Amino acid sequence: MERRWTMNYMKLRCHHYSFIMWLLILILCSACEHRPLETPYPKENLFVKIYFDENIRNVNYGFYDETKKRPEYNSPQLMRIIFCDQESDKLITERYLHECGVDEKGYYIQGYVNVPNGRYNVMAYNFDTKYIKVENNGTYSNMVATTEYLTESEENRIFKSRGENANADEPIYRQPDHLFVSRIEDFEVNTCDIYNCSDTLKTAENKLPTAESIVKTYYMQFNVKGVEYVRSAVALISGMAASKNMHTGEMVMDHVASIYFGLNNGKENNLRTTDENKNTVAYASFNTFGKLPYTEGYIDITFEFNTVYNTVQTETFRVTDMFETDEVKEKQWIIIDKIIEIVPPEGADIGGGMSPGVSEWKEIEGSITI
Repeated sequence: MERRWTMNYMKLRCHHYSFIMWLLILILCSACEHRPLETPYPKENLFVKIYFDENIRNVNYGFYDETKKRPEYNSPQLMRIIFCDQESDKLITERYLHECGVDEKGYYIQGYVNVPNGRYNVMAYNFDTKYIKVENNGTYSNMVATTEYLTESEENRIFKSRGENANADEPIYRQPDHLFVSRIEDFEVNTCDIYNCSDTLKTAENKLPTAESIVKTYYMQFNVKGVEYVRSAVALISGMAASKNMHTGEMVMDHVASIYFGLNNGKENNLRTTDENKNTVAYASFNTFGKLPYTEGYIDITFEFNTVYNTVQTETFRVTDMFETDEVKEKQWIIIDKIIEIVPPEGADIGGGMSPGVSEWKEIEGSITI
């Protein structure tokens, strides 16, 4: 009797497990019936390769003087690419690309992106800048690039006075890094399914996209007499754009800024003018989103010299009209035909050990907000 009960129990367990097994099979089959044959979000379906136009005036070509120190420049190493729905402008997907290389066409960054089928406005830009900030970065049409402004304490530490600068109330911003931007509008992804997940991002002309910088580099120089009395020097130019619309490349007209930058002394390469007083050439390169097209207003450059006597000398020049010349418009050269004389304080010992070499001008650096 006990043996018969045991056998019946084992049969019951076998039927129980069989029922569970068939139930699982039924559930799995039901789930498979509702799975679409075409996946809307295939893996790494779009290949992206973006070239960079690195022909930047006053950075790697078009120099006023080939013997002068060039501004530092490094090719971008990281790019952010976004795909926004063409109708809603909503961000659908993004990717950070970092595979760099050089071929017969130039320098590029490439990679793959996961993009569902649809029509998109596409934007890519380098994501490794030091001072650039991108606002509204979840849309295509409202993205704005701006640069960092100086805090009040940084302003007071770097600039003791703006002298006679007419725009002394403008906020001071750091000069922007070169921001490379590539745009493609109305790009369609409609060829990828589970059998064919390969496509390439191309422009309307069926070419691989190229990113160009939306930042300009200007070169500026002037003459200094008594440069041996200068420990460090900085400059400030007013009337510049503080930001740009990334999808159009146009300046934000109501966002004005003064841009500050350091100065180089010409004596570091024995660069001197040919006049009899042997004045030294002081020069600099600086970046900006551009000059705002004011109908009324002034563009002033203020130079501040910190002397070895712990004094500060400030000089301001109005360069509004210079920005209307072909030399500035086409070549971005600001050549100021003036001589700034550094005047030691009355009674100062201007000889001997109080006259250090000018090759040790200090660079002014502010804190970085993270």
